[in-house]
Amino acid sequence: MKFSELNINENIKKALQNKGFVKPSEVQEKVIPSALDGKDLVGKSKTGTGKTAAFAIPLIQKIIKGQSCSALIVVPTRELALQVKEEIASIAVGSSIKSMAVFGGQSINRQIELLRRRPEIIVGTPGRLLDLISRKILFFNKTKFLVLDEADKMFDMGFREDVSKIISFLPKERQSLVFSATMPEEILDLINRHLKHDRIVFDLSEDNAPVQQIKQFYLMVDNKKKFNALFDVLSNDDSKTLVFCRTKRTVDWIERQFLKRKIRVLAIHGDKKQNMRTRIIEEFKKSKDGILIATDVVARGIHVDDIGNVINFDFPQESETYLHRIGRTARQGRTGRAISFCSNLMEYDVLERIGTRNNTVIQQLQ
Repeated sequence: MKFSELNINENIKKALQNKGFVKPSEVQEKVIPSALDGKDLVGKSKTGTGKTAAFAIPLIQKIIKGQSCSALIVVPTRELALQVKEEIASIAVGSSIKSMAVFGGQSINRQIELLRRRPEIIVGTPGRLLDLISRKILFFNKTKFLVLDEADKMFDMGFREDVSKIISFLPKERQSLVFSATMPEEILDLINRHLKHDRIVFDLSEDNAPVQQIKQFYLMVDNKKKFNALFDVLSNDDSKTLVFCRTKRTVDWIERQFLKRKIRVLAIHGDKKQNMRTRIIEEFKKSKDGILIATDVVARGIHVDDIGNVINFDFPQESETYLHRIGRTARQGRTGRAISFCSNLMEYDVLERIGTRNNTVIQQLQ
C-alpha cells in the first residue's frame, strides 16, 4: 500500500510526498483507514513507527476548517507537545487547518493570545490544559476528536486525575484514540470507561515486536568507572548518541565531566527552562554527531530519526523502559546500536531475560 492509494485529500498527499513519505508504516496502515471510518482506536505501539502521522492524517482529513478546538491531543511532556504540533503542521500544509501547542514553562498570556486565532487542533499537556479550561479560555464542549498519546507515561507522571478531568469536559459523542507503550490496569480502566465498545485494538509494542534492526550490547562496569567507560565508547564512535540517566543530578554531573575535558555535550532534564530545552533539542536534531544526556521523562518526547547509539548509563528499572529507550535508535527502518552499562549480576540477569523474551541476543561489548 502507498499513501497515494489511501482515501485522503490531495493536499495531504502532496504534503506527505514533500516529506518523503511514500509507504505507510505498519502502525499507519493499521490506524489511518479505521480512524477515517470513525472508529475508536487503542494502540499499543512501539516508538519510531510514525505514530504521530498515523493519527494526524485522519484528523486533518476529517476536521472542518474554522471549527475551533475540533480535536484535542493530550501528551505528557512539553517536548512531545511541540513535536506533535510540528508534525501536524507539516502535514496540514495546504489544508488550512491550524494547530497549536499549549504547555507549562511558556507565557500563558502569549498562548492565550495565539488561541484567539481559533486553531482547530490543540496539542497540550494536562496541567496547562486544565489551567486554560479554568480560565474559560478553552472550551471542548464541541470537540469531535480526542487523542491520548503516551497515556502510560502521563499516568506515571501523576496525571491520571487530570486526564480524567479533561475528558469530562468533552462531549460523550466523539472519536477517541489512545496510544500507550504499555497497558497497565489503570489505562485499561480508562479505555473501558471512555471509549466505545466497538473500539479497535492493535498491538505493535516492543514486547511483541523484536527490534532486530538494533544491535544490542552490554558492558559490565563498576559504578565508579562508568564515566570512563562512557567516555571510551563515545571516543570510538562519531554517531549521534542519546545517553539515558536515571536522575537530573547524574545528567548534570556527566555534563560537567565532559566540560572538564573541554568536550561540549548537550544535557536536558525537567529543571531546565522550556526555551532552553527547545533550543537543545533543535541543536541535537541538526547535529551530525551530537551527544545528548537526558532523563527518561524528558527523552520520552524526543523524536529524532538519525540517532545511531542509545547508551543506558543508568540501567533501566523496568523492561518496558529499556525497550522504549532503545527504540529511540533504528527509527524509520534505519539500523542502530544500544549499549547498556551493567553494574552487577542482577542487572545483567534482567537484560538477559529481556533478550530471551524478545528473541534477541545481547552481546558483550568488546
